Amino acid sequence: MYSEMIFVNGFVHCDPHPGNVLVRKQPGTGKAEIILLDHGLYQVLTEEFRLDYCHLWQSLIWTDMKRVKKYSQRLGAGDLYPLFACMLTARSWNSVNRGISQAPVTATEDSEIRNNAANYLPQISQLLNHVPRQMLLIFKTNDLLRGIEAALGTRASASSFLNMSRCCVRALATHNRKTTCSFFRRTQISFSEAFSLWQIDLHELILRVKALRLTSWVLALLCRLLPAPH
Repeated sequence: MYSEMIFVNGFVHCDPHPGNVLVRKQPGTGKAEIILLDHGLYQVLTEEFRLDYCHLWQSLIWTDMKRVKKYSQRLGAGDLYPLFACMLTARSWNSVNRGISQAPVTATEDSEIRNNAANYLPQISQLLNHVPRQMLLIFKTNDLLRGIEAALGTRASASSFLNMSRCCVRALATHNRKTTCSFFRRTQISFSEAFSLWQIDLHELILRVKALRLTSWVLALLCRLLPAPH
């Protein structure tokens, strides 16, 4: 939902703490429905910011470090783009370079991030003074969302990153279609969008198959190690 707001719509509820997020069953269907409360703090993202932010997150998810640098700097990070990427993802620079979707956050990494936050306070302050005001509220929103994810045990999950990537692909394709008058070009953009979404779906399927195989392997190992009940 928040990926849709940020990347696609550019209209963001910026106070998603647990007290402002309710889940209920939809009347009639019984399906889960998320309800946001307290609509006093919203951020309207400019088109330029939203598109640069889309490009940046795509680059982070797919570990394209040249584009991470490019779009971080376009968002005001300057030479502090590694710190900016770490603040945005709440991951260490090593994890950003390896790929933030490749492994979950560990206790060691969490400790490293906390220690480095204190050491880099002057640079963090400098960075926050240079990024657009929109970015400050996005930072706040991201931190609150991570708190919810941590409570639910879904922090830095691959599915979250894949859903973000889907929204980025759709947002960029929609923008590109709007900015061309060529039917051929619009068709090309639509095919490219469909192919990118298919790649994401395939990647998600592969991850699920790997998870199932790992689960089966663990269960088989446990069956061998544990004695059968008599």
